[in-house]
Amino acid sequence: MSEQASRSYGIKRLINKILLYVSRFTLLPGFIRVKLVKYAGVNFTDVKSTFIGENVVFDNIYPHYITLGKRVRITNGTKIFTHFLDVKKPPFSFYTGKVVIGDNVFIGANCLIVKECKIGNNVVVAAGSVVTKDIPDNWVVGGIPAKKISERVIDE
Repeated sequence: MSEQASRSYGIKRLINKILLYVSRFTLLPGFIRVKLVKYAGVNFTDVKSTFIGENVVFDNIYPHYITLGKRVRITNGTKIFTHFLDVKKPPFSFYTGKVVIGDNVFIGANCLIVKECKIGNNVVVAAGSVVTKDIPDNWVVGGIPAKKISERVIDE
C-alpha cells in the first residue's frame, strides 16, 4: 500500500471512529444516530425503519462487516463486534467475520454479539444475552451464551 493510500485509509478510519463514538451520545435523536452509523460504514437494508438505542457500540475497525435488515431495533448498551481473538494462535491473533442481522429483529438491552453470525428474520434476543452463533428465523433466544427459549408465532 502506498503512503498516500495508507494515510487516506487512516483518515477514513479516524472519521468512522469519531462518527461511531458520537452516535453513542444519550441526547442524540434516534434518526441522527442511525445516519451517523450508516456514514461510518454499517450496511442497512432500510435506514428509515431501523432504531438504534443509546450507547450502542459497533465495531469501529470493521463497521462495514455489519449488515442490518429492515425494522431492526437495537436497544441500549448492545455491543456488536466483527473482529475476534483467535485463542488457537497465541499470543494474540485476531480474525474478522461478518455479522448479518435479518428483518424484524429485536435485540434487548446490553447484549453482546461476539462471534461472526447470522441472526435470522423475526428473532428476539433477550436483554443481557451473548450471541456466539447463528440464530435461525423466528426464534426467541436468551442467556450466556444465547440459547433457544421458544419460537415466535407471527400473526398475519
